[in-house]
This record gives sequence, C-alpha cells and structure tokens, in this order.
Amino acid sequence: MKAYKLYLIRHGLTKANEDGRYIGTTDIPLSDEGKEKIISLKENYEYPKVQKVYTSPLARAVQTANLIYPDNYTVNVDSLREYSFGEFENRSIEDLAKDPTYIQWVREGMITPPNGGESKEQFAQRIFSGFNNLLIDMMKEVVTSVAVICHSGIISALLARYGLPRRSPTDWNIKPGEGYCLLTSVQMWTKDQLFEVCDTIPYGKQEYNSASYHNLKLD
Repeated sequence: MKAYKLYLIRHGLTKANEDGRYIGTTDIPLSDEGKEKIISLKENYEYPKVQKVYTSPLARAVQTANLIYPDNYTVNVDSLREYSFGEFENRSIEDLAKDPTYIQWVREGMITPPNGGESKEQFAQRIFSGFNNLLIDMMKEVVTSVAVICHSGIISALLARYGLPRRSPTDWNIKPGEGYCLLTSVQMWTKDQLFEVCDTIPYGKQEYNSASYHNLKLD
C-alpha cells in the first residue's frame, strides 16, 4: 500500500506576531527575527526532503518555503491562506479585548463573520476542500512526500478534523517554523478521511517523537 507523507509547517514570525496583533489574510512579510529563526532551525535541525512544496499564497508562507526549500518546485494554494478577521485584522489583543463587537463575536462562537471577514464555518469549508484537493493532486501526480507551508489556524484545524490521535485544535502546539509529519494512504483517506500524526518537524527540535503519539488513547 502506497504511503503519502505531508509535512505541515507553520510560517516564520512576522512583526505582527511579535506585537501581538491579529493577522489573518493581511499580507505581511517575515520580520528580520522571523527570517533569522527559520535559518537557525534549518542549520541546527533537519527538515525532511520532499518532492514538492505547497504554500499559502501569503508572503510570510512563501518566504518561509523559499528559506527552507529553496530548490523545490513550489505551488501556491489560495485555499491555504489564513482566516480572514475582517474588521479585526491588524489589531492588538489588548485593543480587541475592549471592543464590544469583538467580545460579542467571540461569545457567539464566531458563527457569523466579522464585518469584511469570514465565519468559522466558511473558513473550515475552504481549508478542508483545499486540503482534499491537495491530496488528490498528490495521488494523481504520484508524489508521495510534500511540505505544506501555511498558518497555525489552518494546521490546528486540519489536525483536529482529520488527525489521529484525536485532539482539539487548541491542543496542537505549533510554533513558527515547526510542524508535524502526517501519514496517510489512498484507502485511509478516501474511506475514512484520516491521517496519522507521526512526528514533529524539524527533526531533532522536539524532545518527544512519534512514540508519544502512539501511547495516547484515541477517542
């Protein structure tokens, strides 16, 4: 049975990350610190070799992909862009905590989209459909090992929806430049839409490995 490996990797730091601002679809580059940390991770640890790289179309993801995989064929996937916060974009957490519109939106579970943004359901439909199309593309081209450079919100949503072991989105810790190795097969995906989370990326960075996942109880 042919196995497919996908390495989900979060982009590097931006100035907005450092300032504690909400950034979704706003297109901003990596900060100088963000670039330096990606380069340091690559020099001190090991990113897996892949046949192809998929990225969010946003600059911070594309730049990260170019730093980690400068020699690989890269495809921008529009559906992998981060959640659109609409009127809440580019605002600090402290500022939003005082905004009654934001407070109500969070209290209601983000069901309705913020002004100019998208709802939680719209976000989920977009990324789940895009990820399925990505896997279909891999299978058609017989590409068995790819990197997917995108955003923490997307990675945590995918892991919570399709990943084994089962965890909630907030249980997945995704630091800049880091991520997870996913393993699936044609049968596992087409029949059950599942993948196994089998390791952390880059190799050697985390103190735990795939064995820690296998010891967890699945629910």
